[in-house]
Order: sequence, then structure tokens, then C-alpha cells
Amino acid sequence: MTFFNKKEEILELKLSSYGRQKLAAGKFKPVYYAFFDDDILYDAARAGIVEDNNDIEPRIQENSPSIRCQTNFTDLEAKVKKQTHDKIGDTYHESNVTDLKTDPSVFQDYDGLREVLPLGKSQLGNQYTAAWRVEFMEGRFNSSRSTTYDSNISCSSPFMCQKPIISVPQIQVDLNAQPMLTGKDFKGISDPETDRFISESEEGLFIRIVDDFIVLDIAEANVDLLNDSFSLEVYEITEDEDKKEILVPKMFKKQVQPIVDGILLDQEEIEEQISEAPIDNKFVEFYFDISMDGSIDEKTKREKIFAREKRGNIFDSNLVSQDYQQTPGTELYTSDNDGEDC
Repeated sequence: MTFFNKKEEILELKLSSYGRQKLAAGKFKPVYYAFFDDDILYDAARAGIVEDNNDIEPRIQENSPSIRCQTNFTDLEAKVKKQTHDKIGDTYHESNVTDLKTDPSVFQDYDGLREVLPLGKSQLGNQYTAAWRVEFMEGRFNSSRSTTYDSNISCSSPFMCQKPIISVPQIQVDLNAQPMLTGKDFKGISDPETDRFISESEEGLFIRIVDDFIVLDIAEANVDLLNDSFSLEVYEITEDEDKKEILVPKMFKKQVQPIVDGILLDQEEIEEQISEAPIDNKFVEFYFDISMDGSIDEKTKREKIFAREKRGNIFDSNLVSQDYQQTPGTELYTSDNDGEDC
């Protein structure tokens, strides 16, 4: 491990072991960059140091050493042992050390920078840091904490079972939906209780599922409000053989865009956007549906969202309800006809 010579060196770009693995596989396609300041101590009082305000900038820019780029985030010795030792439980045994094993996980690496938060954006002229506001408009949460540290997890080696402590809010939510076999006491094919289409059996029964969703009102304070302020990612949490947590990203099915650059597309152009690929466990829609802003159904808008107090920002206009009322399950035609004879 070496340090920068700040008088001669300013910037260093170097591929990590994870990046070199992607490059060798032909999958290295960088699309964005980020800056980090996890090695900078802004408030010296946190370390028990008393200093004048005029000394803060020279300390950070000139007198604080900066190490060079870290390119490896895995234990190389443990990787070698996987090829030469037998692993029983969490212990490597030196039996048959001369037999070279072929463990494919030796050649795998992970993105260690996922455990470090990049620099974010804040509102100019605002002395407060960015903060989240999450309100449950339907459903409830079990527990929450302000960091990734979980006090309920304990083991003999905390660094093996605990995540790096990062200031990312954690909210635990359990959603239990119970299907009910219900008799059909209305007309039509739309259940007035849920506004959903039903499939009726010969005995006049259908399955009704209620309270199978949650509604969240999420806002970020002390930042500029922009239409692209939010991005949504979904991951499946799994574990490897070493009980290390692995986040598996899930894909969203591409939405059909009937209007592109302000021009209404023809039917043929719209059908070209429809993918015939099956929805498997790689997609979010395989597990559940996520609706945002205008894509939320009308019933949920009326009963859950419009009842809240408006925030007075640009996102209030993202939720617009249709100016009509619909009573599902009514008869379109009856035997009574008061019209004139034809």
C-alpha cells in the first residue's frame, strides 16, 4: 500500500480486479462515474482534534495522506486455499493439499465499491443534508433503522456476518395476503370490492384477494426537485457458500411507449416494442408488480392518495385521476325497452 505524492500526482485511474474480470469477459462497459470522500475527515472534532477554521482546508488538501486506488476486495489467501485445501464448515483443513481442486468461485470477484457511498447532491443555500421522508399510506412496517448495522445479528467474528455500516435507511416490511373463496353476489365480471376482473366457477364462486399491496409516499428533502430525482432498483438477497450476502439485480420488463418525442406512433411501431421474451425469475414482474405515479390504478388513487395533503411541488401534478365515475358490475343491457318500435 502506497500513498499519493500530492505535489506531483493528482488523479489515478486503475481497473479493480472486478473490472479486469469484466474486461477479460468482454463485458466491461462503463456508463457513469462517481466521486467518493470516505477517506476525508471534515470535522476534526470527531477524532478529538481541536483546530481553527482556517486550518481545516490545509489539513484536508495538503496534510492528509491519500492512499492509491484499491483494486482487490477479496481475500487472496482464502482463494488459494479453495484450490489446495478441504473446507469443512468454516475451517480449511490441510488434507490432500497436493491435489489441485477446480473451484470456479476462485475466478469470481465482486464489486467492493458497492459498500461505499458516492458523493450525492444537495440543495444550494440549504444548510441541512439530504433526507428521506417515507409515509405508509397503505400497510405498515415492522421495524426500521437508520444504518445497515443490525443489532440482532451476532457471531464470534462480527466482520464475517455484519455488513459494512453505511448510513442507508433499512425498513422491514412483511406483506401477507390471504386468498378468499367468495360467492358472486353482483353482476358483471368486475369485483366492486377490488375493481379487478374475476374468473367465475360453475358454482358461482371466485377468488378474492384484498390487502395484497402497500402504498408508499416517498419524498427527498433538502434537494432540488426534478422529474428524474428518483431511480428504482430491485435486488434478490442470496448467500454464497461462505454465508456472504449477494445482491442479485432484477430487470424490469420494458414498457411500451405509444408516444415518442411528442409523436403518436402507429400500431405497427407500438407492436414492435412488445417483447416476446418470457417473464422468468430474472424479472421483477415474476414476483410482483410495481406501479408509480400515473400508472397507479384509479381506485387506489381515489381512496389512498388523493386524501393526503398535497406537498405543493411538481410531483402533485404527476397523479391525475380520470374525470369520470364507474360502477363496476352493472348490466349493460336489460329486457326493459322504453324506445319506439322500429
